[in-house]
Amino acid sequence: MVRKLIKYDFASFLRLILPVQLILLGIAALNRIIQLFEDSHATVYNIIFGSSTVLYVISIIVALVLTWIVAIVRFYQGMYSNEGYLSHTLPVTPTQHIFSKLIVSMLFMLGTLFTVFISFIIVTLGEMNIEIFKAGGFLFGKAVEATNGAFIWYFIEFCVLMLIGMCSGFLCIYFCISVGQLAAKRKILLAFGVFFGLYFIGQVIGTIMIIIMSVVDLRGLYDWITNHFVTFYHLVFCGGIVLEIIMAAVYFLITKFIMGKKLNLT
Repeated sequence: MVRKLIKYDFASFLRLILPVQLILLGIAALNRIIQLFEDSHATVYNIIFGSSTVLYVISIIVALVLTWIVAIVRFYQGMYSNEGYLSHTLPVTPTQHIFSKLIVSMLFMLGTLFTVFISFIIVTLGEMNIEIFKAGGFLFGKAVEATNGAFIWYFIEFCVLMLIGMCSGFLCIYFCISVGQLAAKRKILLAFGVFFGLYFIGQVIGTIMIIIMSVVDLRGLYDWITNHFVTFYHLVFCGGIVLEIIMAAVYFLITKFIMGKKLNLT
């Protein structure tokens, strides 16, 4: 049954996201074709090329934002709208519902990011593409050399942090939507309120940390970081991973509890 849920959600995402991704690739190809007629002294060319570049950037933003929106809408429709009446009668646990939505959402977000990368390859196709990859390889080699090989681990830890952060982000949205369903009226408004409440709390905590760092004498800490920068960055990335895992677990457990014990589809 879980496979069927994933297959159904995958098909729903595909119908909405695939055309956007194809449009993004098409705009990237158009931008590259325009570059073949490059003439830095031609006003018409500069206007057309500038317009196509702006359109390309906008298409990237639209593709990324739309993927998030579809993920949010699919969770809401599948769990708490009229479609939710059918979803919750299936022999599927709340955990399986959450993970089926999460898996598909993350797959399509990664797919959109991969599409953005391919579009960049298309836009820079040719000598520019080669030079960019040469420069990237050179900088990567220098970073590995400067950190005695630790940069490879930094890169792995960063990728893990981004994946878990993405997972936590989706679960946060699921949490906000689920808490919103506890209200008798204006459920969506409460969901937005919870989301902005979490954002406000994060900003307050960040501000307090900045104030503390500006008041407390941290010269000893700065000296330690200077002498142990490899260890410091490992701690930063690993600490971020642990924090995101804890937050994701909290969002998941509360969402699961609401779906299992406090479901309100009225």
